[in-house]
Amino acid sequence: MTSEPISAIVFSCDEAYAFLARGLVLSLAEAGFPNGKTAVVLIDIGCGAETLSWMKDRRIQVVPFKPALIPKAIMSVIQPVQGAQVVRPWLPDLLPQFQHFVWLDSDTWVQNAEFMGHMIAGANAVPDGVMLAPAPSHYHASVYLELHEILATQLTWYSSCYEPYLANKAASSLSYSSGVFGMRRTSPIWALWRQEAEFLYPAMSVRNDRLMHRVDQIALNIVIVRNPTMIVRLDPLYNFHCNVAGALRVAGGRVVTNLMLPPREIGVIHLTDWSAMRQAYLEQNLLYRSGDYLPPAERARITS
Repeated sequence: MTSEPISAIVFSCDEAYAFLARGLVLSLAEAGFPNGKTAVVLIDIGCGAETLSWMKDRRIQVVPFKPALIPKAIMSVIQPVQGAQVVRPWLPDLLPQFQHFVWLDSDTWVQNAEFMGHMIAGANAVPDGVMLAPAPSHYHASVYLELHEILATQLTWYSSCYEPYLANKAASSLSYSSGVFGMRRTSPIWALWRQEAEFLYPAMSVRNDRLMHRVDQIALNIVIVRNPTMIVRLDPLYNFHCNVAGALRVAGGRVVTNLMLPPREIGVIHLTDWSAMRQAYLEQNLLYRSGDYLPPAERARITS
């Protein structure tokens, strides 16, 4: 008798981002996932029948988004596409069969299997903690040239809904990205994150609705500020935000850092802010396999 997988690699998308999610799934398959210990789960927030069939053919477990899990105070102020962000603090409720969760945004893809070993090691090192990488990192030129602008932007995020002391404290260090994280089911972070999200979504909808797409991340960062011993820091190589210069596909086909020497292979490529950056990502060949998995008609569509 075989045992059920203990860990779940989870992502979520609608049909608009399905073409990127397929790259993620193909990259995970190349790295050996899913397997006997780790399932791969798609939380469906509006994919078409063809996409869902494609996912199931590749042993991806498809779970529909369940609005009933989310407080009405949140559901009443979000857009449908934000379900992929809102659902994150409720993963243990939506997926009760798993003991360990690794979240990957649908606009990421993995270059090797090492990321999963690091996530498991982090969960073992701090069982109650969450494993996260900073969004701006020392691999990005902006940290050296525009740090004041990064910190000013962060202050805007936090001062919209929090009192000055907490906002300043949160803004004074680099924020962590919720686009890639790892956490055990038993971590108290889940409940703290849910509680913060339930306050912050309605508050932000009134005070600064332009930041609604960042609420889940802001809420998680506030939890970390209040509980600084419960974070395991992940090397940004495993959540590399490519909307800031620093990634390069080299002649051998691998994607590496190019800000400083020696170059280092990037483990998880994050094609952040796709709508604004898509042309640059296509020109720099930063999609999985440089996008060669996309049919010509679909590639033409995303470049138009």
